[in-house]
Amino acid sequence: MIIVHKFFETNLIIVYFVYPLIFFLMGFGILLKNRKYSRFFLARSLQYLAIFGILHGIADWGSIFIPIQESYMSKSFIFVLVSLKQIINAVSFYFLFYFGLDLLVQTKKWNKKVLLLPLFVLVTWLANFIFLEPVLVNENNQKWWFAISDIWARYLLAFPGGLISCYALFLQRKQFENFGVSEMTKTLFFAVFSVGFYTISGGLIVPYAPVLPALLFNSELFFNSTGIPIELFRGISGLFMAFFILSILKVFDIEFQNYFYLSEKNRALSKERNKIARDLHDGMIQSIYATGLHLERIRKFLFDHHGEKIAQADSELQIVIKKLNDVIREIRGYIKHLKIPANQQSTLKEQIESLLDELNIAQKTQFDLAYNYLGADPPLAKSVQIYYIIKEAISNIIRHSEATKAAILVQENKKEILFEITDNGKGISCLEDNSNNEESFFLKQGIKNMKYRAQVIGGKLLITSELGEGTKITLQVKKMGEAEE
Repeated sequence: MIIVHKFFETNLIIVYFVYPLIFFLMGFGILLKNRKYSRFFLARSLQYLAIFGILHGIADWGSIFIPIQESYMSKSFIFVLVSLKQIINAVSFYFLFYFGLDLLVQTKKWNKKVLLLPLFVLVTWLANFIFLEPVLVNENNQKWWFAISDIWARYLLAFPGGLISCYALFLQRKQFENFGVSEMTKTLFFAVFSVGFYTISGGLIVPYAPVLPALLFNSELFFNSTGIPIELFRGISGLFMAFFILSILKVFDIEFQNYFYLSEKNRALSKERNKIARDLHDGMIQSIYATGLHLERIRKFLFDHHGEKIAQADSELQIVIKKLNDVIREIRGYIKHLKIPANQQSTLKEQIESLLDELNIAQKTQFDLAYNYLGADPPLAKSVQIYYIIKEAISNIIRHSEATKAAILVQENKKEILFEITDNGKGISCLEDNSNNEESFFLKQGIKNMKYRAQVIGGKLLITSELGEGTKITLQVKKMGEAEE
């Protein structure tokens, strides 16, 4: 222990330089991170932790640079520098306190007036530091005065600020889990530990002073007992804090990627809507307009009662009716591809039952639904994709399979929800051949769309079929909270 004590006593200046540098770089690292579009509570509060790190680093560098100035500067100027160091340090503790309280106010939905508490404590400390100094301080007790001031700044600001920050960070785990990055909660817990480590080393173990509890827990006693300066542990806590806080910032990159993806998706959707509007205007609307003109011509024919004109009118009407049916089929095609489930409040089971009623109007196939999953429905984004996959599967059974019986089974295992759709129809021939008939083309396109939708929600779609033996479609979807492989 004597050797360790001697080593750190000799190299204490290195510790005094590296320890503030860690906090300073942590603060800059946080400020440089783009959090503009983030919806996380943590993103809105981290700027205060960054300011704490920068100011704390600047203040503690004074422990190196101020003694150097003593060789050529007056005592009064050195007194001003030390006083400035104390004030900057106290302000840094204020921002640590404010960071924790601001994060807690956002998470708990408290009244923002609570945020005045750190300011009240700082002003109280500052008033005592400034106004009591002329009364209590002289050339013989300046060090005592600065030690007392530093102690109470740590007790009143750093220690409670660190505790509140730990609790507020811990509460962020729910928001991380809801966003789908539950693996980041481990990093969050390590960040809580590192802030707690600093809370003890920086807020509870203070310089020596003849007051309680500084008599029992102080940096001089710690150094003499362990041979290691408390600044080293503060530096280690700062290193852990910087590493884990900056690691947490990766979640903002993920969130920004999602934001960018949604922006691109919305732009593509807007482009597609404009295309549909053009198609409707230049195609269907013009066709309907032309059909109207055609009907007007027929109306004029009907004014003439000659038989040949009536026959001609009848022929023209048949042509118009065919054109209108073509237009109606085209509009229905657009509606089919644009339509989403009308009642987003209904359960997935109710949506499947509604699909069976909607699609199997002619009752050509006997459907059996066994819904054995009792958990919560997947999020809406997943439920919509599942809805369309099942709809495509049911539609294919009714239109193409020639099945007399079909079954839909919904069940679960430890990690997944399973959707199985089976039928006793003729099977899917287009899985083996390359025929280009219209039925084969649309069936292949439907299967391709189902696989794509399954991929979008991180699921798996398996299709097995034998000619004359029916078809089985299995969709595997991970439950809420399960990490993607």
